[in-house]
Amino acid sequence: MSIKKLDWVLFSVDPVIFTYYQGQLSVLLVRRTIEPFKDYWGLPGGRVDQDNAKSLEAALALKLEYKTGLKEIFFEQLGTYGADDMDPRGWSVTTAYLALVNESEVALVGDAGTAYLWAPFAQLDDFELAFWHSKIIRDAFTRLRDKSLYTDLPVNLMPELFTYPMLKEVYEQILDISISRQRFAKRMD
Repeated sequence: MSIKKLDWVLFSVDPVIFTYYQGQLSVLLVRRTIEPFKDYWGLPGGRVDQDNAKSLEAALALKLEYKTGLKEIFFEQLGTYGADDMDPRGWSVTTAYLALVNESEVALVGDAGTAYLWAPFAQLDDFELAFWHSKIIRDAFTRLRDKSLYTDLPVNLMPELFTYPMLKEVYEQILDISISRQRFAKRMD
């Protein structure tokens, strides 16, 4: 299929939403239903709604609520990506965000027929991803891993009630190390 080049720059917001799902750090993907990259997996973002969003954060909040039902979750700006080869339609810019949720908070509510998937991060290479989404997801994981070394950021992946062993398991998976129970308890206290 031939893709028509556009005369303007496409601007989007793309959240990388991580959760701890079925014992694995996972990222939320949505199957694209339109070209370009029809039937590829991608992040649950999209073009900025210029009429209803007065800022990047407002644009992200609109996308999150529309596609996932999420409101008031932890997110932080990850970075801005752009180039003439990111989208076959022409010059494209996206601002990406790192978001952390407990999977039970997500009500996947996008368009009827839209397929969603909690993809295990360790198996990301098994998925055909649209645009630069693979790079963006890997950058988000690097941020999560690095901040997990000195913050309690992974707490945002947990349910409202959780135990130290549950949280320790999440830290161990993110950091790819084994942590002693005593050392972990001391750090969290």
